[in-house]
Amino acid sequence: MSAGTKIKTATGRILPLVASPELISKIDGKSGRAIRLDCEAGRIPTLPRTGELSHWRIPVARYLDFVGLPYVFVEGVIDAQVPA
Repeated sequence: MSAGTKIKTATGRILPLVASPELISKIDGKSGRAIRLDCEAGRIPTLPRTGELSHWRIPVARYLDFVGLPYVFVEGVIDAQVPA
């Protein structure tokens, strides 16, 4: 559990600033594999990877801008989770 800056979507979901493809798949409705393939193809904006085997890191604010979902930054939120 960590407090700090998080992102709150218009639907009320609280998200971290950077997310994995699996977390993004819960927002998008695609599978984690489909999100990773979109990252590899350059269709989803990602942060630089530190190595070939490192995980994809997706900046949530850029992704929400990309798909057109409104959001706000919130401070001091504990335990950011996305409901399944």
